Amino acid sequence: MSAIRSATAGVPSDTRVPEKPSSPQRVRLSDYRRGFALLRRFHGGRRPFALGSLLLLVEALAAVVEPIPIAYLIDYLQGSAAALRELGWPGFGRSERAETIALLIVGIVLLAAVNSAADSLAEVCLARGGRMLGYNIRVAMYSHLQRLSLAYHDRRRTGDVLTRVTGDVLVVEDFVVKSLSNLLGSFLVLVGTVGVLLWKEWTVALIAVVVIPTLALVSDYFSRRMKALSKTQRAREGELASTTQEMLTSIRLVQSYGRGSVDLERFSEQTDKSMRAAVGVATVQAQFSFVIALLEAFTISAIVWIGVLLVDSAAISVGTLVFFVLVAQNMFKPSRKIVSEWYKVGKVLASVDRISDLLDLVPAVEDRPDARPAPAFRGQVAFRSVTFAYHAEPDDSAPPVLRDVDLEIRPGEVVALVGRSGAGKSTIAQLIPRLYDPDDGAVCIDGEDVREYTLESLRSQVSLVFQDTVLLSGSIADNIGYGIERATRERIEQAARLANAHDFVVALPDGYDSEVGERGATLSGGQRQRLAIARAFIRQAPILVLDEPTTGLDADSTRLVVGALRTLMRRTTTIIISHDPDLVRCADRVLVVENGGIAEEGSPAQLARAGGRYAELMRRWSAGNAGGRADDGRGPEDRATVEEIIRRLQADGTPVPDGGRPHRHALPVNGRTPPQQDGSGSTAAPALERPPA
Repeated sequence: MSAIRSATAGVPSDTRVPEKPSSPQRVRLSDYRRGFALLRRFHGGRRPFALGSLLLLVEALAAVVEPIPIAYLIDYLQGSAAALRELGWPGFGRSERAETIALLIVGIVLLAAVNSAADSLAEVCLARGGRMLGYNIRVAMYSHLQRLSLAYHDRRRTGDVLTRVTGDVLVVEDFVVKSLSNLLGSFLVLVGTVGVLLWKEWTVALIAVVVIPTLALVSDYFSRRMKALSKTQRAREGELASTTQEMLTSIRLVQSYGRGSVDLERFSEQTDKSMRAAVGVATVQAQFSFVIALLEAFTISAIVWIGVLLVDSAAISVGTLVFFVLVAQNMFKPSRKIVSEWYKVGKVLASVDRISDLLDLVPAVEDRPDARPAPAFRGQVAFRSVTFAYHAEPDDSAPPVLRDVDLEIRPGEVVALVGRSGAGKSTIAQLIPRLYDPDDGAVCIDGEDVREYTLESLRSQVSLVFQDTVLLSGSIADNIGYGIERATRERIEQAARLANAHDFVVALPDGYDSEVGERGATLSGGQRQRLAIARAFIRQAPILVLDEPTTGLDADSTRLVVGALRTLMRRTTTIIISHDPDLVRCADRVLVVENGGIAEEGSPAQLARAGGRYAELMRRWSAGNAGGRADDGRGPEDRATVEEIIRRLQADGTPVPDGGRPHRHALPVNGRTPPQQDGSGSTAAPALERPPA
């Protein structure tokens, strides 16, 4: 892992892992407020929601008065109601009976048409508003994720984050598009139904007054269970997505180690957990529907019983009784809709929690209110009494990684940071583009505190080349041109030539239009690194940070990469973090970082002659490189290091041939050094022991 990224591991400065409820929790008023706050923040316009609500009101009014023509028709046919002509309706035929029946039938059809048209138009309006809501939330989450620190992304599983951005947003979006109209329209119908019953007969209305609170209590109980189960289900889906993403990105490791069956078993276990969570949600939903069906049956039976008593006492007509039954059924039609949609309230509240948990995270580093765009930098970098610690909590007492660090890098100077892992090298590099802010002191560029500038303008003038090269899906030209906006093909090719990448690019079947595959899987490590260097070239940033850019490369690839870096570092303020002696010797000055401070400082030659910590590190690294590489044609500038290795080997008693380099078979094998051949070509060495199986 890159040194810069690894230094951020375990730093939850802006992370907060939401707790998963282990038992049903009451859906509090604050949960609904959070949902409405999300709607207000990202609705994108009130017009679709206002027009949709108005149409739902029209639909509810039509649904409430729809039984009136039917009830009147029954009373008219029984002779207990007058013809419509007698009530002032205009006559258009010879028969009052035919006129009345025709008008009532037309009224039934018109009310049904108004009801259906209002419902359809309301769905269109809410669909437009819901899709815009989903679009705004996704864009906001994507933007917010880009501003969160590396610590958040190191700690969070990618699949879980993807589930929040895609799955959870889709739950909210579909709720507004498909469910909100049913819930709001049904609520309006219930209110209208109670009003009509109170107008017609208060005794029957009492039944509705009792039933509606009962419906609310039942819905609240099942909603609590649904929210808890839905939140668990979404978490299980996030874990499942993370496992799948991890397997796909490490498929080479899985296949080469033959661990597919182990990963399959783990995937099966997580799939089983996700399935059980989904079954739990479906079970609660079925129980909810059953309870509502029983409640509906009891309510209609009570209304029929009371209605028959009222008919027998001549308090109401048969048509009015039919009206009451139809109204009760209409009251439970929206109730059924609420039942079928209410479980989604728990699911959407769980998704709102997960979305809000992410959006509520405050980035560890933000623009100051008075931040201004940075001017073109000359490249002078200075640390003034900088102290920094990685804090798990804002006010914890974490040990400092840097302590009162003072350093200055001149414009165009190349400075190498060397030292043991964890000494603070990467932390120094991270503070320059404000990946973190110091606890005390200031990081300055050209004499100004970097916090005075906006993050975008600051980071646009700092280029970074990491050990773990990141290439995006797309063409080679797209990846090189990613460093700037509207990169021309001429600038892309020029950057590739400077990075020693042009020759291998044009040799590909489609040249610069060749697809690199996900994360550059179709290219070698050296090719990917040279494309990353070309991306840095095209930016022409005045400050360059190189984080272990040659680690893991073979000798030929290293030589090409170092050659490209030598060109890139010309007239650029460069900070090198590396364990490669070849790259460190490119520096004008070396800073040995140890225990959070600068232990040694000077040119590579000065520090090598001083025989201090730097010389010890270089001897160790050079010995490691010499043992791991064959003769790769080092130039005269590398000869001193080779001579140092020869002298050390001779001091240890290792035979060295006259050619001036250690014999390739003169290295210890199984803890012993095999004897060399004599002048006659014979050897007294015993057979080498086989390594243990």
